[in-house]
Amino acid sequence: MVWPDLLFSDDFVLAGLAVLVAGTVRGFSGFGAGLVMMGPLSIIYGLPGAVVTVAVCDACAALTLLRGVWAMADRKRALAAAISAAILLPLGTYILQVIDAELLRRIAGVLILFFIAFIAAGVRWRGGGVSGSIAVGAIGGLIGGATSLIGPPMVLYMLARDEDAIRTRASLALYISIVVVTQVTLLALFEVSGQLAGWTSWAIAASFIPVYAAGILLGKKIFNLAPAYFYRRLTIFLVALSGLLALAV
Repeated sequence: MVWPDLLFSDDFVLAGLAVLVAGTVRGFSGFGAGLVMMGPLSIIYGLPGAVVTVAVCDACAALTLLRGVWAMADRKRALAAAISAAILLPLGTYILQVIDAELLRRIAGVLILFFIAFIAAGVRWRGGGVSGSIAVGAIGGLIGGATSLIGPPMVLYMLARDEDAIRTRASLALYISIVVVTQVTLLALFEVSGQLAGWTSWAIAASFIPVYAAGILLGKKIFNLAPAYFYRRLTIFLVALSGLLALAV
């Protein structure tokens, strides 16, 4: 299928709807784009193409989110986790190339569901400090590089700390924004050095950026209107959904 045909295909429209929903979730919660997009986009474009699309859209959106969350975030923990994740991303991206993608998704899904069960049960953990953030970031980098599910490990860590919704959302948005900018750079390097997804996948990903940005603006408006308790409940639901989708796809 040639490039103009791709823009007017049914698959492109369906993928665009998934991107719009993903942008809305990202604007509201500070994370979640990958877990919303990866399922449908993996089916339409394959896992490598889906990983590229998530990374490109989120990296461009990061610039619009950083300005608003810097002052409100737990910068110490978010930056420690982001740096750790960025260091481990190349290994995760390499794993994507050499290990069965379905196996990777299922492993990630089992781990996510295991930990979300503790969070939903009311388990809290205030400890960890910077060392805990570094460990969580390392796990996020490995999983994110291989599957684009960068957020869930850090989300679970922040939810276990039971901080207010504004601070949690800002910390997650800061962490995700830094990591995805690193990820898209690494993916481009892998593409140049040896065909990761193909440059057509990058062009398709770029065409979704305006749709994703519109979703983020909508999500921000919804967050400003929603009560605090709704944020935590929706976040737990989204992470659980990411685990189930990883097992089902």
